[in-house]
Amino acid sequence: MPAYFPLPVIWFQGFLQWVSPSYRTVLTWLFLLGEPNTMFPAMSWSRALLAGLLTWGKVISLFCLVGWVAAWLVTAVKERTVGRGNWLDIAAFIALFGVIGTVVLTVLEQNHLIPVYKIAGIYTVRLLAVVFLALLLLWVETALWSAIRKAGNKIDVLVLLGIHLALAGGVLFGFTVRTGWNVATAGTTQPAMSWWDALNLGLRLSGTYMGFVVLFRVFTQVVGEVFAVRWRRLYAIAKVAVLESNRRMWAPWVVITLFLVILAFTHWFLIPPRLAEVGRLYVGTLSLLCTLLLTALVTLLTPLSLPHDIQYQTIYTVVSKPVRRIELVWGRMIGFMAIVTVLVLVFGGISLLYLQRTVGGTIKATNDAASAAAKKNNPAEAKLLREQADQLRTRMAARVPVYGSLTFLDSKGTPHLQGIDVGQEQSTREPRSHIEGATPATAIWRFGVIPDPLSPAGSRPILIDRRVPVDQLLKADSVEGLLNETFELRYRIAAARRDQANPNLKAGEAGRLTAVITNTQQELERVDQTYKKMLADADALQARAVEAEKAGRAGEADALRKQSGSLHSPPIPLEMTFNVYRTTKGRIGEPVYAEIEAKNPNTQAEYRNIFSIREYYTNKQSLPASLLAGSGGELTIEIRCVSPTQYLGMAERDLFLLARSGDFGTNFLKGLFGVWLQAMVLTAIGVFAGTFLSWPVALLTTIAFFVAGQVAFAFLLDFTNQSLQGGGPFESLIRLLWHENLMNELSPSVSVVTAKALDALVMPFMSRLVYLVPNFAALDVSDRVADGFAVSWDVLLSNFLLAVAYALPFSIAGYFILKNREVAA
Repeated sequence: MPAYFPLPVIWFQGFLQWVSPSYRTVLTWLFLLGEPNTMFPAMSWSRALLAGLLTWGKVISLFCLVGWVAAWLVTAVKERTVGRGNWLDIAAFIALFGVIGTVVLTVLEQNHLIPVYKIAGIYTVRLLAVVFLALLLLWVETALWSAIRKAGNKIDVLVLLGIHLALAGGVLFGFTVRTGWNVATAGTTQPAMSWWDALNLGLRLSGTYMGFVVLFRVFTQVVGEVFAVRWRRLYAIAKVAVLESNRRMWAPWVVITLFLVILAFTHWFLIPPRLAEVGRLYVGTLSLLCTLLLTALVTLLTPLSLPHDIQYQTIYTVVSKPVRRIELVWGRMIGFMAIVTVLVLVFGGISLLYLQRTVGGTIKATNDAASAAAKKNNPAEAKLLREQADQLRTRMAARVPVYGSLTFLDSKGTPHLQGIDVGQEQSTREPRSHIEGATPATAIWRFGVIPDPLSPAGSRPILIDRRVPVDQLLKADSVEGLLNETFELRYRIAAARRDQANPNLKAGEAGRLTAVITNTQQELERVDQTYKKMLADADALQARAVEAEKAGRAGEADALRKQSGSLHSPPIPLEMTFNVYRTTKGRIGEPVYAEIEAKNPNTQAEYRNIFSIREYYTNKQSLPASLLAGSGGELTIEIRCVSPTQYLGMAERDLFLLARSGDFGTNFLKGLFGVWLQAMVLTAIGVFAGTFLSWPVALLTTIAFFVAGQVAFAFLLDFTNQSLQGGGPFESLIRLLWHENLMNELSPSVSVVTAKALDALVMPFMSRLVYLVPNFAALDVSDRVADGFAVSWDVLLSNFLLAVAYALPFSIAGYFILKNREVAA
């Protein structure tokens, strides 16, 4: 089992060794459905979708459970079934402070300020925590049963019974895992699983199971509403939302006007550091401008819509008609998203025209300057200008890269996962490692189905698919394409012969393999003859071109070379973006050189070259197409720095094979689709906030969600994983006030212990915010478009599913809130 798997997964794996094989599948699915930290290594698209649905369902189910319990507790307090000052209320009040006290005692034990006591081998603090939690659970039980008997129905009673069965089943599962783990690991060095661990595991599982019970109840309610939805009513509500947005604030027209005004003066302030960065700068700026304007539009419109209607009682005209609450929520969302859709299309069209005028005009002007320099017999300047124009075209494209897996060799030839850290600050998301010049230090990219270099040592490696698409890069009716086909046929024959050598082979299978070998051998002879004939034709045309050139017939020579080239596959484009860390400046203008060695591991075909590194530019090389013949998608590319006393820096995505290049306009619109998805999620949040908050609070809530999801989501992830240095929020506040650094351990004073106790109380709740705050940054693909890389349809589909996974629960929560409040009051 890999070391990075969580303890519950390790315990369950040991438990399965004790279970009969006939029950393992059922128990595995029960565990996957209940355990929050499940992992799916080496996922295919279907397994990734399944893992995403499981995780989404578990998160939503837990929030449903919390909402259901909280709603009935509020009902119990309103109906005065609890909170009347009887002995149970007093005991629950004391237990609440008792739980806080056990947290403080735990912190004191961890800081060695009090000794650790045990009663019959059980930690005293744990025992107290169980007692206090049992009292709180008894109070919650009483409140739920009394409130449901008074204000609920039979279905609510069934849900409560189902929750109790799920709780019992989860705890029973946890203790069953404990028994199986201890039996399976008896006599080994693995530590035994304690009853406290079993209880924790059981409660983790039962919490998810209970959530699924409530989620099923919510699902049945929502499904009935969805089937009752009518598109005519949705259209009418959406139309009203569009008309009100135009009538009340003229918001769409204001946004378009602002876009045009800002665009008119954008070129005054955008000064690229170098000519090759013009495209990236303009594309990134336009994408950012579209995002800001559309976000501001949605943030101002959606939270104000429902509160305004409720405040001025115009909602009477809607709720008095046969309109369902879910139609009221979804209709407004559709209306607002219709405005966003039109604005995205308008912004996209205007932006493409603007880019054609600015960046396209710059490319044309650069090419004209190169032609003028060539006419003036200045070939160096003409070459430089053509390279700059080529760099501009590289960014204004939709490149489809093929990435490999990067590992390193140090200056002594020892393998490493990373190169040298030179201490240089990196602006990219993926930090670069460096290799030393004029040494055996090497950066190695491997393509194919290869073991993940990050797989823990001693465990079964996880395979990653980084195969080169040979069929896309080699023309089928070319010399290299036919050569590749001959290799594949030989591999097929060799595989069939290996299967034939199996002593346990069935008689019928042996005959089938013999027929396969015979047919494949015949196909190989035919393809090999075609390959040899085409190769001879290409060589003959090349020889005739050389003779024509010697005779002074340049035009005929070029035509013959073109005919010969049409029989070959085009060279394989290889692009690199490296940086140079200079320890010595050397001569002014002297370049840093690198050596490339590409090798086909199956045929041992090689390609070597030495080229100069151009920093901040895309370095391009062309690999011979014959290098891929017979590779099966496998390839190894090694890069070494030739210049001594210099360091060459690279990340895994800094080198790639270019599979193809698509249309930039379509790719730019795909980038704006990411903006549209962000607007959809923000619309759902704004409408949700407007169902129960006044418009100022709803506006601030929507802004807070966007800022947290766009800027602070990475911080929330670190906060959830407790990987932030300096402790929790209260301990960090102590360090800030006392000017303490993040590394030193604070002395266990009263204030420090209090801060750590408060952190222990709030961290379990605050860490769950990462599941509530949408990850807006994950929906943003504008950086990829600005860098000139294609946004695939798979990425758009996954982002769309992610946006729906965020927007749908917010809209349904808004429906339930709107259903259970008096909107016409």
